[in-house]
Amino acid sequence: MAHQELSPVRLAHLSDIHVTVRRYSWKREDWLNKRFAGWLNLRVLGRGYRFRSAERVLQALAVEIDQRRPTRIVFSGDATALGFEEEIARAAELLRVEQLPGLAVPGNHDYCTRTAMLQGHFERYFAPWQVGQRLDQTYPFAQQVDSLWLIGVNSATANRWAWDARGRVGAAQLERLSHLLEQLPAGTPRILVTHYPAVVASGGPELVLRHLRDLRCLLEVAARGGISLMLHGHRHDRYHHPRTDLAPFPIICAGSTTQTGRWSYNEYCIRGNHLSAQQRLYEPGQHCFVDGDTFELDLHSPTPVTV
Repeated sequence: MAHQELSPVRLAHLSDIHVTVRRYSWKREDWLNKRFAGWLNLRVLGRGYRFRSAERVLQALAVEIDQRRPTRIVFSGDATALGFEEEIARAAELLRVEQLPGLAVPGNHDYCTRTAMLQGHFERYFAPWQVGQRLDQTYPFAQQVDSLWLIGVNSATANRWAWDARGRVGAAQLERLSHLLEQLPAGTPRILVTHYPAVVASGGPELVLRHLRDLRCLLEVAARGGISLMLHGHRHDRYHHPRTDLAPFPIICAGSTTQTGRWSYNEYCIRGNHLSAQQRLYEPGQHCFVDGDTFELDLHSPTPVTV
C-alpha cells in the first residue's frame, strides 16, 4: 500500500494586539493598583501612540484571514492594554472569536490586576478558542488539529507592582500539564502555546522583571511530554530559534501584530514534522498584509532531557 502523504496544517499565529477602547469602567481600586500605572504608560509615555492603529490593522487582518483561510488561528496573549472587560470584549469581536476556529491564552496585560484575573473575562470572551481536552481546570488544554496537537498553557498572573511584568505557570498547572501530555496519543507533533518566552531574540534569557518565574520547570515538563515546538508572544519583536541552550525545542515569537512599524503575524504550514513559515507584514499604505521573510524548522520531538 502506498504511503499516504499527510495534509498540511496551516496556522496563523498572532499576538500582543493591545486593544484599547474610548470608555473604561474605572473603579476606585484601579487608581491604587497597577492599572493606573498602565494607564500612564498608555496615555503619557507613548504606548497608546505605538498602538494607535490597532483597530485598523485588525480590520485588515480580518480580510486577510478570509482570503487565506488558515486551519486554525493561534493567539498567544495580550489582547488588551489594561485588562478591562471592555477591551477584552472588543478584542474578541475584532478577532471574530465566535466565527473563526482558534486557540487563545491570556497575557500579562489581560491579567493587569488580581481582580481582572479572578473575574475571568478573558476566559469568558475567548471561550470558543479554549475548547479542548483538559483535566479539571481551564488550563492547560489541548486541541487536535488534523495531524498535530496544540496545547494551551496559561503563564500569565497578576502582579502588584507597576514595574513587575513577570509570569508564573504554577505547580498545580504544571502537574496537570504533565498528566495531559501523558494522555495524548504518541506519534504526532505537540505544539505548546503560551505567552511568556523561553529566550529573547539574542538567545539569552528574558529580563528578570519580565521573565517567567518557573520557566525551568515548564521546560522540564514540556520536554518530558514530547513538546516539539513552542509558540509565544510577550516580546514585540518577531524571531525564532531552532534550539538554544535554554530551550530544548524550537521556539517562535510572533511579535506584535498591531504595534506601529512592527505589525505582522506568522503563517505556518506544517506537514508531518516540518514547518515552513511565512511572515506577513502589514502595509499601511495599501491597508493590507504582504509577504515578509520566510524560514523553516524541523519539529522532531525532543528526547526527554533535564533542563
